[in-house]
Amino acid sequence: MTTRRVNLPLAGMLLLAGMAWGQEPDRSRSCDDLPGWQLPPPRVQMEMDADLIPVNRGAVFVPAMTDPAAEPPYVVVNERGEVKARTPMGRKTFLPPGRYQVLVGSGVESQMIAHPVEVFEGHCVLVQPDWAGLLVRVVDRHGMQFRGYYELFTLPDGEDYGLGLGADESRGETLRTWLLKPGRYMLVKAGETVRARTDFLTVRLLPGELINFVLVIDEEDGSFLGGGVIDRGEGKTEIRNWRLGLVMGGDLSWNRADNVVGRQFGNTITVNAYVDWSVRYLNPDHSIYARLQVDEGQTVQPGQNFLDWRQKTNDEVNLDAIYTYRLLSWLGPYVRFGLDTNLFPGWQTFERTLPEMEKDIVILDADGDEVERRIPPAADSTWELRLADSFDPLELKEGAGVSFDLVPWQVLDIHLRLGFGGRQYFVRSLLRPRSYREGDDSDTCLEANCFQRVSSSKLLGLESTLIGSARISRWLMIDTELETLIPFWVTTGSRTPAVNWKNTSSFRIVSFASLAYVVRLDYDKQLSDNLQFEQRVMLRFTFDIL
Repeated sequence: MTTRRVNLPLAGMLLLAGMAWGQEPDRSRSCDDLPGWQLPPPRVQMEMDADLIPVNRGAVFVPAMTDPAAEPPYVVVNERGEVKARTPMGRKTFLPPGRYQVLVGSGVESQMIAHPVEVFEGHCVLVQPDWAGLLVRVVDRHGMQFRGYYELFTLPDGEDYGLGLGADESRGETLRTWLLKPGRYMLVKAGETVRARTDFLTVRLLPGELINFVLVIDEEDGSFLGGGVIDRGEGKTEIRNWRLGLVMGGDLSWNRADNVVGRQFGNTITVNAYVDWSVRYLNPDHSIYARLQVDEGQTVQPGQNFLDWRQKTNDEVNLDAIYTYRLLSWLGPYVRFGLDTNLFPGWQTFERTLPEMEKDIVILDADGDEVERRIPPAADSTWELRLADSFDPLELKEGAGVSFDLVPWQVLDIHLRLGFGGRQYFVRSLLRPRSYREGDDSDTCLEANCFQRVSSSKLLGLESTLIGSARISRWLMIDTELETLIPFWVTTGSRTPAVNWKNTSSFRIVSFASLAYVVRLDYDKQLSDNLQFEQRVMLRFTFDIL
């Protein structure tokens, strides 16, 4: 095969000749220098796609600017105008050798950008991104994202590209990406036309550029209050295709704990502080999400030091990480890891003045045999029992299976995971209340306050996780997370299914404050014989750091 080279003087003459006939040279950006993109450069994306080209086939690759699931798929048409494939952005399409048209963009096929390509056997054609991307984040006057509507038109011809919809990304909703021809566009209030002279904004899109646009809408009547281009998404720190988030805050809450291990039973008024850190990796085929939550709170009794953590009411450290390989935009295998524990020791306080505290405290081992007895102190005094050490219990969770992302309605998001899971409970000193049971060898737990030591254990079984989020109105959100494990192998303890269910109802007051009601139920016989039931009513203040 002969390679032809054009010397520099000849290339310069051709360039000048083209300019003399009114043809401007191509000033489009390099494929590796595309501003605003959330994913790696196009050629890097193509090299990261590990799918092998079949025999007697070639391939076409169209890069993605953002999450491929948020972008419209590209269309491949043969020379007879027949649609041969509709493929998500960032994935290869395998085709017999020949000539094709690759259509990229939002809207109907006539509004998409056509790219003629020729496919050769064993080779992959990279479609260079000459289109533009537009992300429109709809916010209210307080800067909070919500599902506000707008319409998009081209200028000056006024071609309608359809209705746009905002999303609350902090709730896990997906913000759709417009893929458009370079040029000027007009955003108008839903129901208006391109002739609107109020409630409109314009934006100019350049080839290969991803624009982040904020649109401020009155949530009551849908009128535009302002808008413009921003450098990146608000409340997020982006480093290449990594997105970081850090939220800190506090709340004033009423808490009630019933049979919660490591914590004292009863009602409390509490001051809490929390940290919520997250990291997300965006890639056409791979999704990585990790989140660390630390929630600490305590109540102060008269005469006690505020920094005395014996009065803790909330003490939770939760780490969750999940990796998903996307076979489809809504389906793919996953692996996950989780950790649940506490930072500070847990205590229970007994007041000698209460009649029920006249009883001895008896410590039982894991088999129910008495190993220690404590006599109540003198009258009118208090005494304490240490229920758990720091990081006790330490619960590890692992799982693998299939993940489903479902959006049945605009107001509802559902995520379902099904697979195999394992749990390990590492326990050193945890004590749980033990009541008298029929068939016990003695009446010790009728005459004394019994606490039984908890043993470490390991489980393996079938796991499922259901995560749902519903926006009832602009101000009200309901979140639920139901996690179950049905063990078929246990080292020690019970084979009873473990169920963890958390429900949160949030009423947004202003951009940084909300009123929330949280109900949590844990039924896990590895830690407690009873259903652990916890309720909280919180006035929560939230501040974005990253």
